[in-house]
Parts: sequence; structure tokens; C-alpha cells
Amino acid sequence: MTKTIEIRNGIRRIEVVKALRSLATHDTRDTIEEGQPPVISAFVARSRETIAQFVMPTAGLVIVIEGRKEIVAGTHQRIYDAGDAFVLPANARVDVVNEPDSRTGFYRALFVRFPRELVIEAARLWPQFVGQETRSDEPIISADLCSAILHGAEALSRRIPSSRRVIDHRILEILLILAEQGVLPLVPKYVDGSVVEAVRLLVRHRLHLPWSTASVADELSMSEATLRRRLRAEARTLQETLRAERMKAAYLVLNDRDADVADALAATGYRSRSHFAKHFQERFGVTPSSVRHRKREVTAT
Repeated sequence: MTKTIEIRNGIRRIEVVKALRSLATHDTRDTIEEGQPPVISAFVARSRETIAQFVMPTAGLVIVIEGRKEIVAGTHQRIYDAGDAFVLPANARVDVVNEPDSRTGFYRALFVRFPRELVIEAARLWPQFVGQETRSDEPIISADLCSAILHGAEALSRRIPSSRRVIDHRILEILLILAEQGVLPLVPKYVDGSVVEAVRLLVRHRLHLPWSTASVADELSMSEATLRRRLRAEARTLQETLRAERMKAAYLVLNDRDADVADALAATGYRSRSHFAKHFQERFGVTPSSVRHRKREVTAT
């Protein structure tokens, strides 16, 4: 089955592209609203783009309309074609390659930005989705999601008079659909349940960032004192939690990918090779280089 006739929850990829193409006629990413990109913006290019260490301060939905997008985020590398979509977490630092379509010569994508206050409001309105395990970061571009995006863009265009409350309501509709699909975790003002698990989910795909107590507490909308107290109640510290996630990611890079120790350092945010090796050996009982060598030996046999 070709991609142009693949059906996703009742809507073909080609229908996704056709329905949303009108929102990506020209590039709007340089438009600034209150110090932020537009809530719904278009990325349009006629030549290959490479963007290193691209960062968005808020979570968002990316939909490729035309061409191909390559994303490298920490230990993960993905390719997205026309009709594909993914959720980009807040403050994710990614390397991006945008490749125009070979037939039309254009690359087009939509970005729907979710202001943090609306994510918190969604968590208040629909608490049943708070703390749910994220099943994937690739949503189904269903008919209702397409419709919600088009309605949101219509309100934001100011072609029709819309109050801020109406605009927020339409963006909240998109958030609800993504929450129902299990692709976007809703963040409450104060984390319910395990704060250790909340930290893990927060940093898992952004391990290369220089996380501190202040930055984690800010992301979870709590004070530093509250964060320390909640972690202490679970007999953990922030550094222990961060180190555990970084070591798991490092082992994945070295054991499952064609990568070297320098790649593992970059993916997990370590600047000191000796500190990295020390923590790795303490956790796994072997050196990072031995894991890589062992993988190469197995592959060669």
C-alpha cells in the first residue's frame, strides 16, 4: 500500500495534505506574537535546510505537508514524510533537516504551538489524562484533528472576530484530541503521583540539556523546596534520577546503535569523559568502550 492511499483512522494521507495545505502557502515562522512564534505557523522552503540545535520553549505539534523532515533528538533519529506528524516536547533541543519534495521543489510543514498555560488549563479540565503513559509521540491525523486545526487557524487569522477565550478554546480542542490519543502528556500545576516518574518523563528525550533543580522545578510548576521534599519522600535525589536516565540512554546508544563514546556523551549531556566513564562503570560494571567493542565483535561474527 503506497503512502498516498494509506488510511489513518478514516482519513488518507493525501487528504491530510490537501486539507491543511492552505495553511502552509508561505513561510510565517519569523512572525513574532508577544515574543513567541504564532500559535499556528508554517515552515516553507525551496531548498534543503539544516537547523542545528533547534529549540522551542513550549510543546507543539508538527505536521509535514510536503517534502521530508529528519529529526535527531538525543538518542533518537526519525524521518517524517508528507502526512506524518509528531509532538515536539517543550524545550526539546533537536537537529533538523528539511528536504523539499523532489517533484514540486517545496518543503512545507505546520507547527501548532501549545502555550504552557493552556497545557496546564487542559490538565485542570481533563484530569483523567494527567500522568497517563505516553503511548507514542506520533499522533493519528484524524478528521477531527484536521478540523480542529483548521478552526483554530481560522480564529487566529482574525478574518473573523474571535475573542481570546474562543481562540484558547479552539487550541484546547486540539490538546484534548492529542491527550485522548495518548501522544501529549498534560502537565498539572503541581505534579500528582510520583515526582520521580514526572522528572523521568520530563528529561527522557532531553538528557543533553543542563538540568538543574531550578529548571526542573520551573518545568513542573513547583518550588525548588517542594521538588526536593517530594523527591526525598521517594528516597531519591534529582541528581540520582538524572544520572539513572542518562546511563540508560548511554547504554542504548553504545549497544544498539553504530555510535562511539563521544556520541553517548553528546546525547546524555556529559562534558567530562572521565566522569561519564566512572558513572557508567558503577552502574553496569563495564566500561563504555567495552560495550561498543563487544557490539562490534558480535556484529562481525
